[in-house]
Amino acid sequence: MALTQKKLQDLTDAGLVAFFEGDQALFRAKAKHAYNATRGFIKEIRPDDMVSLLVAELEVAPEFRAYLAKRKLTQKYWYQWFAELIVDRYWAELTGG
Repeated sequence: MALTQKKLQDLTDAGLVAFFEGDQALFRAKAKHAYNATRGFIKEIRPDDMVSLLVAELEVAPEFRAYLAKRKLTQKYWYQWFAELIVDRYWAELTGG
């Protein structure tokens, strides 16, 4: 499930791109953690391979949950789409590309 232009526009409209840009160190750390954990069982990792672990981490991240609650973003897809945004932004860095 790659990040599409439509998803990116919806994330932007919901303020989630700005939220991401406001704490890149936090989300870079989450991306690295999900990438390294996924590499533990998949050697030739692809971007979507790590999204599930990143979603699981976001589902319990207090700062992300608080943001969604404050903005009344109750749909579950925000976790998936935000994880896709993180992977999209850090994939080259994670893979050394």
